[in-house]
Amino acid sequence: MVSVTARLETSMLEYVEKVSKVLNIDKSTAFRNLVQKGIEEDRKEKAIELYLRGRLTLEGAANFADAYVGEFLELMKEKGVESNATLEDFRKSLHHAKALKK
Repeated sequence: MVSVTARLETSMLEYVEKVSKVLNIDKSTAFRNLVQKGIEEDRKEKAIELYLRGRLTLEGAANFADAYVGEFLELMKEKGVESNATLEDFRKSLHHAKALKK
C-alpha cells in the first residue's frame, strides 16, 4: 500500500469521520473503503459510456468494468441500458471463453 495526500471538502471529511464512528473503524480504513466503492462504481459507469459510444467492444467494456460479459450485460439491464452488441461481439466472446476453457 502507498500513502497519498489529498485535499477534501470539509463535508467529505465529516462523512468519512461519521462512517468511521458508526462502523467502529479507523478513518483511513473508512476512507479506503469509500474510495474503493467509488472507483468500482466509476469503472462500471465509464465502461457503459465507452461501450455505448463505440469506443469499447462488449468484451472490452466488461474487462474495463472488471466483470464477466454476462455480468456486464446484467449491469446494463439493471441501469436500463440496451445493448448494441452485434453477432460478431458474441462470437468473439464465445471464442475467448472457449480459449480460456482449454
